[in-house]
Amino acid sequence: MTSKSIRSKGPFRLALVTGASSGIGKALCRLLAKEGIHLVITGRNKMNLYHIADELRSYVNIVVYPADLSNREERKKIIQKIHELSPDLVINNAGFGVYGKATDLGSEPQLDMVEVNVQALMELTTESAKAMLDAKHPGVIMNISSVAGHFPFPGFAAYAASKAFVNSYSIALDEELKEHGIYVLASCPGRVQTNFTFRASRGRRKKQDPNKMDVNFAANQIWSQILKKKAIHTFTGKYRVAEFLIKYILPRRLVLKILKRRILKD
Repeated sequence: MTSKSIRSKGPFRLALVTGASSGIGKALCRLLAKEGIHLVITGRNKMNLYHIADELRSYVNIVVYPADLSNREERKKIIQKIHELSPDLVINNAGFGVYGKATDLGSEPQLDMVEVNVQALMELTTESAKAMLDAKHPGVIMNISSVAGHFPFPGFAAYAASKAFVNSYSIALDEELKEHGIYVLASCPGRVQTNFTFRASRGRRKKQDPNKMDVNFAANQIWSQILKKKAIHTFTGKYRVAEFLIKYILPRRLVLKILKRRILKD
């Protein structure tokens, strides 16, 4: 696949999706394919990526590049493809969190989280924007953040801080780049029916919570935001009300205690 050979039926020519092998990333791939947008997909689980590609090839062309974004050498390969193919939609969905007190977790898992959630995202965002500028075409870079990025979160401190970076960085770059027709957006889902909780709890929380939002609902919220080019978006009225109360109404000490109790309940 070359940038000149790609033709698309959808509003974008070519989309790159990271973290595409499961969860929100997988749901987004299905949605984009049905919109007629060709795909470059990446993630750590090679087998899952090829299953998704086989499923969606009847809709669009799909290129698979397995990569662990915590590995800088593997990121270089993705960046090379970004400059080669110049996708006009980039969705930075890869990321993870770990529940626990920072001193109990130790530095290593938190640094790994920052590597993926912050450094890899920043690098892919910057290089995607440069590729769009070099190709002189408009585009959208969607960074998947979290409602946790709106406030400090005891028991989830590094993750919430990493998502606060995503929000701030995306909003700033959006202002820098939109005069060139390039939009950098941050999407803030709440709790979604994925394996995120299982992984963040290191396998302790296996039970699905029926109150979590459906993964296809989350994908549709992200897609709607992309089409509207809305800089930052918190999903559902429930989360927007909670965000307002936490930021402006409830005492900070009370909020911290509630959040700490909720996340460290196990």
